[in-house]
Amino acid sequence: MKFAAIIILFHPERQILLNNIRLLEEGGWQVMVVDNSPLSHQDWLPPSVEFRHCPENAGIAHAQNIGLLLAKQQGHDYAMLLDQDSQLSEPLLRTVKQRVVEAQSHYPELAAYGPTIVSEFDGQVVSAKVQRSVPDEHGFLHRRQIIASGKVIPLAVLTDIGLMEKALFIDGVDHEWCWRASRKGYRIISDTHALLRHKQGEARKRIMGMTFKVGSPVRLYYQYRNILILWRRSYVPLYWKIRNSVALPIRWVINGWFLEQREERRRYMRQGLTDGLRKRTGRYKAD
Repeated sequence: MKFAAIIILFHPERQILLNNIRLLEEGGWQVMVVDNSPLSHQDWLPPSVEFRHCPENAGIAHAQNIGLLLAKQQGHDYAMLLDQDSQLSEPLLRTVKQRVVEAQSHYPELAAYGPTIVSEFDGQVVSAKVQRSVPDEHGFLHRRQIIASGKVIPLAVLTDIGLMEKALFIDGVDHEWCWRASRKGYRIISDTHALLRHKQGEARKRIMGMTFKVGSPVRLYYQYRNILILWRRSYVPLYWKIRNSVALPIRWVINGWFLEQREERRRYMRQGLTDGLRKRTGRYKAD
């Protein structure tokens, strides 16, 4: 079996990136880096790394597709998608290699396998608040969707499922692909035997006794817009539509009145709602 790892960059931290590449290469993974930063980081990387540069930043979906197609062309069986700030370890990578093959032996219709995500902020396992995973006797959890970082895809399924949706640009890309795969009868699985430390969002803030993720203001544009775009699609789970319909006004209040850069956040949320209603996709463009 041949394994590739695809790391998407956007203004990365050098030490984390190089440590992850070292661990991957020592574990027998072919590393592919797709850089969405305006300035290339190729001079940081060892020559063994396959590097592609997208200085215009065409979005995470486009970058992931570049890596997936390259891995498939080079004859790899599996490709793992990684964000630049995920914290890899040698035991994790060894376990992932073994367990994704095991998962596919039990479930030939496997579309995506992922480790259990542990928050970098508090060290706690990230669990869905509404969606409930279904455990099996092998230590796998059957899910509706998993996040992109750590997701391992058997590359043969791309012929049937297709690539990531470039039009969404960033938010919702990972979930939409999983839902599309599920509609075609494939399985999405996470693994209780593999733990990946990952930072979701840029910070956390407690407001009125609740903890909220804090991201950059522009991400609110994609979140609001893509929720409205995905809400119209029949294969998107009903629980997700209901949850986000409730969450959008709460997110508006928290971001628009309780966080820093609140005026900028309100502007991006307004534009996201407007463009979502217009069905505008792609990269953010100010009116």
